[in-house]
Amino acid sequence: MPTAAGRRYAGRAADERRAERRRRLLDAAIELFGTRGYAATTIEALYTEARLAPRHFYEQFAGREELLRAVYDETIAAVATAVADARLTAPLDARGRVRTILDAFAGAMLTDPRRARIAYLEAPGTSAELERHARRVVHGFARGVEEEARTAAAQGRLPDRDFTLTAMLLVGGTNALLLDWLSDDDRRPIAEVLDELTEAFVAVLERGL
Repeated sequence: MPTAAGRRYAGRAADERRAERRRRLLDAAIELFGTRGYAATTIEALYTEARLAPRHFYEQFAGREELLRAVYDETIAAVATAVADARLTAPLDARGRVRTILDAFAGAMLTDPRRARIAYLEAPGTSAELERHARRVVHGFARGVEEEARTAAAQGRLPDRDFTLTAMLLVGGTNALLLDWLSDDDRRPIAEVLDELTEAFVAVLERGL
């Protein structure tokens, strides 16, 4: 009869195998959704790319959309962590702070073009629910900008005003510029895009100072 220790070991090994299969499906989704696109990728293509059986796919995900959302959320979580870390170490002057945080955001979002494509092109609009989810993500980043602005205003570094619409404007503009950059076959250096964004952030945030 298996011992309690043996059962725990077997259970842990099974959990590890499930986690490994999930990781392989996530990696397959990054590759296929990020190159072929969501619409052109079948479930069969995903489990084949992951070198798994069909049942292993359905052990982890109800369908393609659930897998797409998992990859999207993983990407957004990494970007949010990079931004949070940058906020802890960024200088206090407006231009330096904005540029440090934008560098962190763009660096995390654009390091893997496949993930960037999924975040900007594949997930939003796939379904009404994913569109709502993507909008919540945008609002979350906007709240971060608003928090930064309110803190700076409380310290006298920015004018004391309502930054709610300003934050949405800046986050929306950032996403639009980065999406355009990703879609351009003749891309200018990303530093030029971030330079322009930095100046726009500073000009809009300091309005009325």
